[in-house]
Amino acid sequence: MSHAPQGSTALSDIGDALAEAGAASLTGERAQLAESLLRAALSRWEDPQARPQLLGAFSAVFAGEEGAAQMRDFMSHQIFRQLAASLDEPVKDFDEVAKALGVPPMNINAAQAQVWGVAVLRYVVKLEPIASASVDEVVAFVAPTIQRYLVG
Repeated sequence: MSHAPQGSTALSDIGDALAEAGAASLTGERAQLAESLLRAALSRWEDPQARPQLLGAFSAVFAGEEGAAQMRDFMSHQIFRQLAASLDEPVKDFDEVAKALGVPPMNINAAQAQVWGVAVLRYVVKLEPIASASVDEVVAFVAPTIQRYLVG
């Protein structure tokens, strides 16, 4: 059975959550950008109905090129389109968001790697102690690194 449709929905939902958090931080207190984004991502992973869909999307990434292409599109385009929609602005791409944040595009990848790395260790591999740490503990530990990538 394919996980693509459910995975697509889960990715879209997490994209919406990230877009809303990003838009709120970009138009408000930018000092909370990383914390807001990380909390938005973790809130979707913590949702018992969303988690199996997200796990399906992750499984698809490793199962073949189609899943990997879907994740690349999500991480390179979809999130930023959803962010632009949250801001009521024209569609933004990866480079435009990096420029708006005043950071090199590689910093966006580094921030994404932190978020997705936490998700993999916590929800896929279930590696201790991160797997049983509270969301607040994870955010307190990881958000400063993500903030450095996104704010420079």
